[in-house]
Amino acid sequence: MHGSRHRPAAPEGSRSSSSLHLFARAAFALVPLWTGAIPAGMAFGVAARHAGLGAGEAQLMSLVVFSAAGQMGAVSLFGLGTPAALLVATVMALNAQLLLLSVTVGRQLQLSRAQRPIVAWLLTDGAYGVVAARGPLSFPALLGAGASMYVAWNLGTALGSAVGDTLVDPRRLGIDLIGPLTFLAVLVPLLRTRAARVAGLTSGLVALLLTRLLPLGVAVLGAGFAGSAAGAWWVGHEEGPIAAATGQSKRRR
Repeated sequence: MHGSRHRPAAPEGSRSSSSLHLFARAAFALVPLWTGAIPAGMAFGVAARHAGLGAGEAQLMSLVVFSAAGQMGAVSLFGLGTPAALLVATVMALNAQLLLLSVTVGRQLQLSRAQRPIVAWLLTDGAYGVVAARGPLSFPALLGAGASMYVAWNLGTALGSAVGDTLVDPRRLGIDLIGPLTFLAVLVPLLRTRAARVAGLTSGLVALLLTRLLPLGVAVLGAGFAGSAAGAWWVGHEEGPIAAATGQSKRRR
């Protein structure tokens, strides 16, 4: 039949090349966030040595846990002789916001069973924010962004563990603020609609309130839910008058 033509499937080599391009592009896009990730990793390495962990133990923790807030919280409790069960619970609480982030990724991507644990392991706020700002989510892009941040964090840990007591805590110099400020620069362009701006403003205000009362991860998770609810309410508030006006126009016809 001349009227129906099947589009030829992309060659395997072409798909591999495209995936590699997405991976590399996302990995390089995360490099500006290294200015915050490496000093934060160094601060963790120094804190871990002060708490009595060896360089290998600190590095293993960064390789396995890969969480700035979780690891710093665990190290501070480790120095007090806290039981292991409470340490694990603390790390989980400080990373609770990743539940909301993973739900967002799961709704946008159909990942295979093999891809899900990889994305979950490397998923961070910064990696997701940068990839989302540059276009549709994809597994290669999330993998590249996450791997880039993973390298920076572990590099910082290695440097901090190596110098130990000879290094001034980078947080005293205010370097740890570079990461949040860079991520804020990534977030602002995503607030394109009124609903997005309402959600962002609500999340920020609720986060400021909850961080004084709850662990960081739980506070961020609660702020995320509050922002989502505010954004959803605003969308319904805007669509209501539009739908009513549209209905009146149809009835007049």
